Amino acid sequence: MTLATAFALSAVLVCTAISQAADSEQRPFRIVYRGAITLPHAVLDSRGNEVEITGLSGITWLGHDRYAAIMDNSDKLILFSLKLDRDGTPEEASDTEVVTLAEQHDYEDVAACPKPLQQRIAALRMKQGFPDPGRCVFVCEEDTPAIRAVSLTDGSLLGVIPIPEAFSRLARQRGLESLDIDADGHHLWTANEEALSADGSPPAADRGTVVRLAKIAIPDPEQKGADEPIQLAYAVDPPHPFVRMFAGNALSGVTAITGLGNGRLLVLERAGCPGLPPFENRIYLVDTRNATDVSVVDRDLASHTETHARKVLLWKDQLGCNIEGLCMGPKLRRNTYALIAVADNGAIGTPNQLIGFALETADNGMQVPMIVGGAAIAAVVLGFVMYRLAR
Repeated sequence: MTLATAFALSAVLVCTAISQAADSEQRPFRIVYRGAITLPHAVLDSRGNEVEITGLSGITWLGHDRYAAIMDNSDKLILFSLKLDRDGTPEEASDTEVVTLAEQHDYEDVAACPKPLQQRIAALRMKQGFPDPGRCVFVCEEDTPAIRAVSLTDGSLLGVIPIPEAFSRLARQRGLESLDIDADGHHLWTANEEALSADGSPPAADRGTVVRLAKIAIPDPEQKGADEPIQLAYAVDPPHPFVRMFAGNALSGVTAITGLGNGRLLVLERAGCPGLPPFENRIYLVDTRNATDVSVVDRDLASHTETHARKVLLWKDQLGCNIEGLCMGPKLRRNTYALIAVADNGAIGTPNQLIGFALETADNGMQVPMIVGGAAIAAVVLGFVMYRLAR
């Protein structure tokens, strides 16, 4: 081996280290599947009536081991405790309760109300002559469509959050499907499942669809005016390849949004097909900080490809279940958090499932330049040793 060959090999190692560092910058998170458990088929409500648990479409973490999940096309929300292993594997769901909401809608997602905001809502309600609503959450529904605050104490509706006019142009029950509270506690993130009627085509077997991610300010009576909503264009992947088993159309859309703070979102896509495999789910990371606000674009959003938000794939799989909801859970260990998903049984006989993931950050205490520099030094030393051994 010549000295030139040895150092050429070291150069390859340096380039590999730089490439890996760049990939780490693009993917600051890693998602690891941890398993699934089933929820009960039914539960008793406060009056002793059996309530079937079906159509679970959204989930949120309430703190400690407590979660809330919303049922679509109903007036029901369930509360339950979830025991997690140290690595985020779901072990047992227990203490399930039913909350009956004051109105029935096609509810699709639920988001926990931060404590300061909850106190603000309670103060306003009591000022208006109503009792303290206690713990509350936000829900979105696609039939009106609307985003509502609801009480977990008695299911009463506490108010409606104004949404951009664009979301009134729904496409065949593919409206507001996703909801989460921004890390600042003053804004909500939401999205439609498939393209609005004026924005583009619905998905087909060979194409995806374009939806709007919206950041909406939560009104505050103590402040004059509110931030105008921000809307971002998001291109959903086409449905996955499948073997057709029966008639019907393939679909693909956004079913959940999870805020990570600092302008970053996890976006859950769900594809369904009339064949095998029946479902595929994908979780993308979207950095909204440099994305283009498309609020002024009132139609043909799909054709404005230059405005589509950049997304980075973190996880994709075909688990055989229809995952529709996703939320952040507790911190598991340094740089690792639980992600909990819920699968909609869709009245097709599959069980209600809770799916566990671990969300790991790429930060391991060492900066990228140090990684690259250290790798470069090691590669040069290795090259010299290889040269000496070959001699």
